[in-house]
Amino acid sequence: MKKTHNGIVKQPAGFTLIELVVVIIILAILAIAASSRFIDLRKDAIVSTMVGMESAMQSAATLTYSKAAVAGVERLETTTLDIDGVEVALAYGYPDGTAAGIDLLMNLPEGDWQKRASVYNGAWVYWHGVIDEDAGVAQCYLRYRQATSTTARPVIDVQTSGC
Repeated sequence: MKKTHNGIVKQPAGFTLIELVVVIIILAILAIAASSRFIDLRKDAIVSTMVGMESAMQSAATLTYSKAAVAGVERLETTTLDIDGVEVALAYGYPDGTAAGIDLLMNLPEGDWQKRASVYNGAWVYWHGVIDEDAGVAQCYLRYRQATSTTARPVIDVQTSGC
């Protein structure tokens, strides 16, 4: 209790209604700012996963070409090569862009990635399993295009504008 100068005892007032409303508004603003940051983390995670997948594809293509060169088939337009007991389809020594080529080497768990043949001949498309619509519509995909000559490497495109 607090005594005023005229001797009257006054109870502490606590928070006013306006102070409580201001605190609630500040907390709401902070919650909105925090939730938008979590939404960005989802996109960052998908993009990071796709970049990792791109690196894995480049490594698989390079290692396959090395094995094809050792076997002497790196200059053939099409052939197959036994890689760890699996016949992998090749185009100029690199995995071709089909289910019998790059897809066999990637060996992805079901549900993590969706995949299909591309509209481009000799290309295979992957998109993250959390994206419901088709990769081309969503503009969030990774595309592997097979080598087209003895001097060309496979082209791996990553599109993340719609992730």
